[in-house]
Amino acid sequence: MEDLLLIDIPDFSVEYESNMRCGYSSKKARENLRKALERASKGYCMYCYKRIVVDGNRQGHLEHAIEKDFSEKLVECVPNIGIACGTCNLSYKKEDQQHRRISEDEIRIFERGTCHADCTQPCSQYDQLKSVYLNNEAAHIILQPHGVRGKETENPLKLQYDILRSKFQASNKYKYSECERGFIEDHIRRFRLNGEQEKTRQLIAFLKDTIDNDGYYSKMEYNHYIVELFAGQLRGKTRSEILKICSFLYIKAVSKFHSDSSLS
Repeated sequence: MEDLLLIDIPDFSVEYESNMRCGYSSKKARENLRKALERASKGYCMYCYKRIVVDGNRQGHLEHAIEKDFSEKLVECVPNIGIACGTCNLSYKKEDQQHRRISEDEIRIFERGTCHADCTQPCSQYDQLKSVYLNNEAAHIILQPHGVRGKETENPLKLQYDILRSKFQASNKYKYSECERGFIEDHIRRFRLNGEQEKTRQLIAFLKDTIDNDGYYSKMEYNHYIVELFAGQLRGKTRSEILKICSFLYIKAVSKFHSDSSLS
């Protein structure tokens, strides 16, 4: 069962349709971009993993990874735009924003680059600007949709969710330096990934529904990506195996949830 207890958070790999222009300012291009990002994120926030498309109601914000205030060119830079819930975009991501700095020289280098509004892959000038941006401790954010690599190991900075501990943590699939682990922990703290209990509440609801359905897991929508990822890990298991796994985890999750609630 050990392979089920750690959930790897996958990359948000965006596929932009070649015949559909994506952008930010034009209404049509903006709609095309939103659709591409919603497909990539499966309808969840790219930072906290809560559902942002609920029964067809689209609640996500187009979010500029490197703040667009630094350069007009960043406004339309498609690889710089992800999708997030309102709380992550308007609150958590903005914390310490005033302390993030990029020099005018670095901005000029970026603006002299050859990228244009139709680019859908990060150019070398954007990658350089992103590297400078991330050097600032106030910008320890695993920017989306293209993620971030560690400076020392060059491994992608990835998260896992530990079901038994109800905690997000640095992935154990990669070796990270102490600084890189600190970066990941800063990201987890910024978006309160281990401070809110919605992920546990939604997982408990899924486990209970599956138990009540005698091992047939529900196809209904739950409000957290963790549930969808966990359901994916159950594929290929027999109904009796699924029932056994969910019964075991339900007891653990409920106990942990009540323990955490009493401490908050």
